[in-house]
Amino acid sequence: MRFPIGLSSVFSIQGPRSIYVYSLLIGLFSGFGAYGFNWALTWTESFTFGNLIGYDPGTPAGDLHFHSVDKVGDLSPLWILFLPAIGGLFVGIITSFFCQEAQGGGTDSLIHAFHFNEGKISTKVPFYKALATILTLGSGGSGGKEGPTAQIGAGFGSSLANFLGAGARARRTLMLAGTAGGLGAIFRAPLGGAITAVEMVYQEDIESDSLVPCVLSSVTAYLTYTSIAGSGSIFSVKEYSLNDYRHIPLYIVLGLLCYVVGYFFVKVYHWVQDIFSKLPLPNFLKPAFGGLIVGCIALLFPEVLGSGFGLIQRMINGEVLTSTSFGFSGPFFLLAVAIFKVFSTSLTVGSGSSGGLLGPSFAIGGMLGAFVGTMANVLFPDLNIIVFPFLLVGMGSFFAGVARAPIAGMIMVCDMIGSYALLPALMIVAMIAVVLSHKISIYRNQIKNRFLSPSHHWDMNQDIMDRIRIQDHFTEFRKYAMVSEHLSLTQLQSNAPGIQASDFILIGSNEEYKGIVSLRKNRILPEYEAELKNLITCGEIVQDVPPVCQKDTLGKALRILLEYDVDKLAIVEENRCLGYLRYIDLFNAYQNEVKNKNKKTKAV
Repeated sequence: MRFPIGLSSVFSIQGPRSIYVYSLLIGLFSGFGAYGFNWALTWTESFTFGNLIGYDPGTPAGDLHFHSVDKVGDLSPLWILFLPAIGGLFVGIITSFFCQEAQGGGTDSLIHAFHFNEGKISTKVPFYKALATILTLGSGGSGGKEGPTAQIGAGFGSSLANFLGAGARARRTLMLAGTAGGLGAIFRAPLGGAITAVEMVYQEDIESDSLVPCVLSSVTAYLTYTSIAGSGSIFSVKEYSLNDYRHIPLYIVLGLLCYVVGYFFVKVYHWVQDIFSKLPLPNFLKPAFGGLIVGCIALLFPEVLGSGFGLIQRMINGEVLTSTSFGFSGPFFLLAVAIFKVFSTSLTVGSGSSGGLLGPSFAIGGMLGAFVGTMANVLFPDLNIIVFPFLLVGMGSFFAGVARAPIAGMIMVCDMIGSYALLPALMIVAMIAVVLSHKISIYRNQIKNRFLSPSHHWDMNQDIMDRIRIQDHFTEFRKYAMVSEHLSLTQLQSNAPGIQASDFILIGSNEEYKGIVSLRKNRILPEYEAELKNLITCGEIVQDVPPVCQKDTLGKALRILLEYDVDKLAIVEENRCLGYLRYIDLFNAYQNEVKNKNKKTKAV
């Protein structure tokens, strides 16, 4: 057992209230993790950008607590060209030989873990993800820092669930709570972090079951982070409100532009991913090759390096952004930065380096908003356009479109500036971008809605489930996780990784069904294995879970699985165990029944 026997019932998850308490703990850890990561990243960027590259990307107001670029040397084309490739090489070594899961954006892997891996995340992922991201962004790669902070929190949530012996449903919830904590802390967005976590896993839905835990974790992480780094939002913004309705047509134009460039971004990013996956190079060299191309782009536009948040703060402050290489400014320079940021981000993350996509999406959208605002000033000087509101609205709307997360895009930006004054404009532009972008998403593992996700087997239509008999869909059953009642618990623990199961069907000498043993709930700690070896048999800790027969319905089987918190169920005929059914088996049978019913309806 993971806990001594007396403490198991005290610390195990007993219901929603237990989840809420552990969400607070996850938020606390996520806040400290985000602070440590941001400190290390900002210190690294201070050294590389200031001493090697010789370029000052600016600093968001919320990061002034950390190290910043105080002294900037002369611009070094040599370092600009080769530093992203050097960083990519180190990242490639980490992701190829130590932790493959650390490559890429991070958010997509979290979504995959939620839907398809029961919320399980390897304990080594947060550390290697943080290290790889520091190397990527510190060397000038174009990416965001939300990926590792989200995975730090998500990894802790998943590990805590495993430690507590929680089931898949609770583990997914705690994983999302950790994700919310990481986002809420690093972006100083307590509500935005929670909404992003529950919305990003679907294209047209939210994970409402996890909303309260995500809010608790995100707020706790935010308070923990700001108690150390100081209060305030990540961007310092002057007061503004949408009081001139003549600006609304310009916001509509911005929504259309966010859709066009967002569609281009998604296509380019996925194309780069596919190209690099087939590239005839060793995997550890692919991020370096991508970094070299990013360096070539940065020779012309150093503005594409890093997350881009510093440039956004400079423009919010009223600075007219001027090309470092060519000395020109104006709306088309801002549009060029946005377009080249699309390529640099796609090449950085798509080649296998580590960095988030949320941060660059904000930067690209911000440049598009600044382009519209600046162009409007040129064409319609009588409107007295202030540029920074368009910049901020573009940030949230572009992310809402490419990530299929309209509420998250709006709330996140409002939290990041500490004001909801721009919410009406955000709602207009974000809805245009989202409605037009309904067929695209930057995250490939997103699922349309909760009813198509394996994570929601319990949401299946119970009336249909109660009409489907097991024998209608199954003639043979799995037997891999069937073990003898005389097997010792220590031997079962040793065999479990090879069988890839956590719950086991117990049978007697004549294959009669005895019950179920769950290693999620019963496990001998490593330090006690020598003393307890072969002393405890599986038959002594068996859980009495009712079996079903082939004439029973899927509905009955599902209710037993949920009531007894097991992941498989024995099929018994004439007191002999024929095998077992899993959650996924019931889900697939249900889906096939619904599809067949829809085909018959269409034929009629």
